[in-house]
Amino acid sequence: MALTLGTARECIARGVAKARELGFDVAIAVVDDAGHLVACERMDGALWVTPEIARAKANATAAFRATTRELEERFNKGRQLFADNVATLGDYRFVFGQGAVPIVEAGRVVGAVGVSGAVPADNDHAIATAAAGQ
Repeated sequence: MALTLGTARECIARGVAKARELGFDVAIAVVDDAGHLVACERMDGALWVTPEIARAKANATAAFRATTRELEERFNKGRQLFADNVATLGDYRFVFGQGAVPIVEAGRVVGAVGVSGAVPADNDHAIATAAAGQ
């Protein structure tokens, strides 16, 4: 089952609703299981850089099939290796800080949703979790 634009838009709508509930302006990026961007939205008032960070978080989750909360813990000891939570591979950027979760359909990871702009980052994680429908 492939991630559709419709599903990505549903994720973004759930994420925006949760961000508003919590009082944050964020960007939400949805990527497929290979890290290709499907949809992204930056709420009015969110910083200009938040879409790129949200996508990099989603890329990390899609690549490693784990939440960025889990990845942050996993890679924390090797932090210098990942340049303070940011890494690149080819044209892909990865952020290992909280704020992205897998999108799972029928028990299979079909993509990931990443969020940036809600400080502290545990709020990004809560928004991403809601966006993914978890």
